[in-house]
Amino acid sequence: MLANIYYFVDERGNKPVKEFIASLPIKDRAKVFAYIAELKMQGNNLRRPMADYLGNGIYELRPKANRVFYFVFLKESAVLLHAIRKKTDKIPKRDLELCIGRKLQVEEYARMEKLEL
Repeated sequence: MLANIYYFVDERGNKPVKEFIASLPIKDRAKVFAYIAELKMQGNNLRRPMADYLGNGIYELRPKANRVFYFVFLKESAVLLHAIRKKTDKIPKRDLELCIGRKLQVEEYARMEKLEL
């Protein structure tokens, strides 16, 4: 079990994952929050089909065609870094690089906001 789930916050104060989730239809939003709740319960034990490891410490939640990228922070928390609507079989390299950059920002500057479930 994870103690906390956080949203990544960029240098302008935006929370890209929170904004992505808010833009989804209500059913998709509910599915994403159900997956996030499961992530909090199972932590690193969460596996396919709900989650997958992508490398470089980055994981993805896989609710339907949506993807929410995260990493485990200080062993007891997860930070939601980025989210996309998946259109192809592969994760675009640009999105993965963005996640890695945001992960480094969190590790260096603790850019995040707690998500209350």
